[in-house]
Amino acid sequence: MTTHPSRQDSAVKPFEIDFSAEAAWLAEVRHALQAWLAEVLVDSNQAYDIVLAVGEACTNAVEHGHRGDGGTVRVTAALTETHVHTVVTDEGRWSTPDPDIDRSRGRGMGIMRALSSEFEVSTSAAGTVVDMRFARA
Repeated sequence: MTTHPSRQDSAVKPFEIDFSAEAAWLAEVRHALQAWLAEVLVDSNQAYDIVLAVGEACTNAVEHGHRGDGGTVRVTAALTETHVHTVVTDEGRWSTPDPDIDRSRGRGMGIMRALSSEFEVSTSAAGTVVDMRFARA
């Protein structure tokens, strides 16, 4: 896992982390994002929602984008005057899961959409980008 120094000269440094697309890294990424949100004084209830939504996007990147191919996932977060803006990017190839395998799964996109005030997913041959904004409380 790699963290990056800020490329922005402001009082609030953005969050940037790259991690190997393996499930073993997901908890560490969530903890790092949670620590950053606490450091930049995001309300704890809103921070929980942000960590949950970003965690879902990261899980999707690992499970459906990379599927053990050794690729990398990047997570960024930044504060604006009105939002916490997060982006999860992978360079994998999306594979739609078979809904008949486990009907208790497949709720991640709905969770991300419900928790964020703005939600967009872009897929291309280069990978998938999940862009979410959370109105600041």
